[in-house]
Amino acid sequence: MATTTETKTEQPKTVDPVSVWVTGFPKRLDWMELKDHMRQAGEVAFCEMLYSQWGEPRGMAFVQYKTEAEAQKAKDTLNGSQLDGKTLQVSEWTGKRPNWNSKGRQMHEMWAWWNNGQWKKRRRDEADPVKAPLIQRIKNYQKASPEQKESWYAFCGEIKDPARHEASKLEAFINSHSVP
Repeated sequence: MATTTETKTEQPKTVDPVSVWVTGFPKRLDWMELKDHMRQAGEVAFCEMLYSQWGEPRGMAFVQYKTEAEAQKAKDTLNGSQLDGKTLQVSEWTGKRPNWNSKGRQMHEMWAWWNNGQWKKRRRDEADPVKAPLIQRIKNYQKASPEQKESWYAFCGEIKDPARHEASKLEAFINSHSVP
């Protein structure tokens, strides 16, 4: 009886040319803030933050661009860039795309729902308590009518969330539009 020895061969890593792996950012960073930062290299098609099995942010993300050139530009220009005081590492993504509906993400969303998203609001308000009333005034202004909302959108550019703008820009809008 002959015996055969089977050697387990390692599967080659697959490289997705339009995707990058991002690490080193603060764990409490919002995915939209990361996407806005990564947009400096080109149009971001998909941005997925990774979470532990208990829903804690891991400070890692998968970002997919529309073209290979944009992904290469991200690796060349955004690797070593600063975001919220942390240095990002941007490298080539190898492997399959992460599961967007993972147990960790579900836990993260459950905790956010249970906590009513208060950790995000608390973090932004604690970071700059002077900005909090300005942000609230602009949000109330936007809720008053669709025209007022559109005036904010025309003023602010791509980033719609007032919390992600400098206080000086918020004050300029409030003064120029007579926001109560």
